[in-house]
Amino acid sequence: MDNVFTNWRISLLSVALLAQIAVAVPLLGVIWWLMAGSGKATPLFLLIFFFQGGLAALLGRFFGLRRWWLVFQLLLPPALALGVWAQAPSWIYPSAFLSLLLIYWNSAGGKVPLYLTNRKTRTALAELLPEKTDLAFADLGCGFGGVLAYLARRRPLASLTGIESAPALFLASWLRLKFFGPPNVRIIFRDYWKQDLSGYDVVYCFLSPAPMAELYQKVRTEMRPGSLFISNSFKVPEFPADETVAVGDRRGTNLHLWRI
Repeated sequence: MDNVFTNWRISLLSVALLAQIAVAVPLLGVIWWLMAGSGKATPLFLLIFFFQGGLAALLGRFFGLRRWWLVFQLLLPPALALGVWAQAPSWIYPSAFLSLLLIYWNSAGGKVPLYLTNRKTRTALAELLPEKTDLAFADLGCGFGGVLAYLARRRPLASLTGIESAPALFLASWLRLKFFGPPNVRIIFRDYWKQDLSGYDVVYCFLSPAPMAELYQKVRTEMRPGSLFISNSFKVPEFPADETVAVGDRRGTNLHLWRI
């Protein structure tokens, strides 16, 4: 079931919203029936809090949504109900939606959620980098820039580039590294599909299973012989890694390496 909606070319965001609607319609029917039968107001907020989010999460999971979507499914109905109950200003809803959209820009369209590289994985990654003075490194989908900030301090003579297309993440990482980061880092606001990879010795990514096959073809086409492609956690279908390094952290992270 993982790929049923991918095959139908329906975005994950559409699946999540459809799951919410599929649960909301019968739930509202039950609420109306209870109110009509008892003549008393039903605690709508509690019903939504306990049932809507949980049932929508289960339905979304059945239709192939990944686990990280469950948090969105669980929290959306209570958040809306809380806003109604507290009589929140109307501008809060579009503002919250816009904020989430700017952060999770790649989740809806590119099927790439926001994953953050933990400290133990950053340490393992640093140890895998070639001992080259003028090393050129790229992080595809650099998020908040944690990997770049860490590596830049470990390798002050290297040139490190972060590619990020989610507007809020780009701005956050750019401000962080512009004013508080080492000088050998730059952040580019760009879709990584449009970034030429020929100038990098190492390309690193922590994306999702969805783009890996196509991304590997881009890597093989553009990167120089002798360069290195590293993927955090996600493999390339039909192309086994040349080396897999177990990080040894609590989530069981593996770094997959392909030598070009």
